[in-house]
Amino acid sequence: MRICVTHMDDCMLIYPVIEFKDLMYAHQYGWLGALAGTTEGVLLKPEPALTKAFKANVTIKEYLVRQGLPRDVLSVLRIMMDHGISTNNFREVFGLDKAPKNLVLVYKRLGVDLGIAYDVPVKLTLQAVVGSILSGRLSIDVDDGVKDVVREITEKLKTKLTRPAREKIMVLLEKNDGMVRELSRIGVEVTLNRLAEMLDYVTKLGFNGLVPVIQGLFKDDIEYSVRETIRLVSQVKNDWLIAVGTGGRVLSHDDTANVVFAIRRIKEYARKYNVNVRIHVLGWSNPDTLPPFIVGEIYSADSLTPRKRAIEGKIYVAANGGLVLKHVSEVGDYSCNCPACSRPELRKYVLEQSSRRRTDVRLVHNAFMLMSYINKRMYQLGTWVA
Repeated sequence: MRICVTHMDDCMLIYPVIEFKDLMYAHQYGWLGALAGTTEGVLLKPEPALTKAFKANVTIKEYLVRQGLPRDVLSVLRIMMDHGISTNNFREVFGLDKAPKNLVLVYKRLGVDLGIAYDVPVKLTLQAVVGSILSGRLSIDVDDGVKDVVREITEKLKTKLTRPAREKIMVLLEKNDGMVRELSRIGVEVTLNRLAEMLDYVTKLGFNGLVPVIQGLFKDDIEYSVRETIRLVSQVKNDWLIAVGTGGRVLSHDDTANVVFAIRRIKEYARKYNVNVRIHVLGWSNPDTLPPFIVGEIYSADSLTPRKRAIEGKIYVAANGGLVLKHVSEVGDYSCNCPACSRPELRKYVLEQSSRRRTDVRLVHNAFMLMSYINKRMYQLGTWVA
């Protein structure tokens, strides 16, 4: 049985989304080891601080070792990297056009353990359409693969709205279901075409950490995405981590249903194609938004929440069997055996009310508390699966 009540060793893991420089600060203020002792890895996004490492033609970890970080600690910390949302940002950081081949090249050169495949985040794209109409912006920074359909949706909706409101927009989106369906299907098709191209370069360049992404706004598109993704990856190797896109926001009822559907279909097609699949959920860390039996199927998830709350000066505290988020100014004495709080010199940083970078150690505490809560809850409900 799959049982874990704290962290590591066959339990649901959270990869905190952090900045590259956070790793340097973690070493500077003595909490890098606590981070590595809390979670399996972290997720980075393209950012200017990575430019030097890329141009030096060394891996991220080797670059950090040259900066004085301990090789032994870095060796146990897995680095996952996302391709980011902005095409221009990728070009500015790496000096390359954002394309399947170049993405694999970047992942390989930087030596990341896991790299998110070049997908079209359809949920985020739809959110961008709504946000654009509400704000009155004329342009939206969306994936080139769906720009035409996004422009069509935006223009049609703007002509029907005299006073934009989120509720009105969502009603019109439901009435114009065909446009949203087109966005969903095109997004999935573009994602699959890019995956096929990336898999070719994965073989040529010898990068073994590609993480395909399941997308789609409707169940038929999600199933198409799952079926074709697993068919494609089964031709390369039989062991994969596959991610499910969520849009990185609070899950609605429909979002939750789609995530559940995606995970079930992944398991089904993995058996059909005889592929061993572990599931990663993008931008998720709230177990209460998914059914317990589904959370038990998830291997890992990345989340900005631990770092974001740390910067806000907030930490999670156990209360009445759940978690309560409190500002450190409201926290008195509390019990916590996480790798940060168990060390007095780090615990004082956790509770320090300043916003100095040393207090980012709170993200270690927050990640630990979230993982502990998820895993204890799943164990208590008896939902871990073999």
